[in-house]
Amino acid sequence: MTVFYPCVELTPNRSLCFRERSTIFKALKLTLAKLLGRCELFGLYLVYTRGYLFEMGWFQSFRAKQAIGRDGKPIPWITYPCLSFLEERLESSMNVFEYGCGNSTLWWASRVHRVVSCEHDQSWYDEVKKTMPSNVELRHIPLEREGTYSQLVAKFHREFDVIFIDGRDRVNCIKQSLGALRPNGVVILDNSDVSEYSEGLQFLLSNNYKFLHFRGPGPINSAVWRTTIFYKQDNCLRI
Repeated sequence: MTVFYPCVELTPNRSLCFRERSTIFKALKLTLAKLLGRCELFGLYLVYTRGYLFEMGWFQSFRAKQAIGRDGKPIPWITYPCLSFLEERLESSMNVFEYGCGNSTLWWASRVHRVVSCEHDQSWYDEVKKTMPSNVELRHIPLEREGTYSQLVAKFHREFDVIFIDGRDRVNCIKQSLGALRPNGVVILDNSDVSEYSEGLQFLLSNNYKFLHFRGPGPINSAVWRTTIFYKQDNCLRI
């Protein structure tokens, strides 16, 4: 890169005047701004083509406004650190219950034996149902606070390795979930940093669950948030 500076001719014993110093300063500042701009563009290029967000498929998900990975396949709308953790630890023999269906349901179904998913929105339920594989049992329950929606999971007894809570009425869903977990089962709560769900966190802690927070970016959003796994000793995820 060639940089041109304004020429200042000095006569013997004459120092730079204010105007001359100002001209040189402006030229240096402009040159520095150009260099920094090029560095930023290069940095953005690396992020877009080689960085963490590129590897996780964030740019594809942002453009599509869907929770998808780099390969275009569906993923849960949770933080990437938690997603990576789960990918390494799930087993094909597991059963999963989830509140809130969609791309997460397809992702679970491709990795575990059975998925039971509860959805409150009729139109979304009708749309998603068209793409569900045979190992998914999709239930539509209209939303009613502390009603049949949150109580659905309680109809099952010790059947699930994972209960994934990413729907509505989350605190009550948490409170209804424990009887449906196998002894080594875990609860996963997305957006666990939302103050509205703090009662649910305290409920799990009071029932002797430990927690592992995963804070970071995730699909679609530009902000960071937190997904948390609650577990006990000898759990199915080997935490």
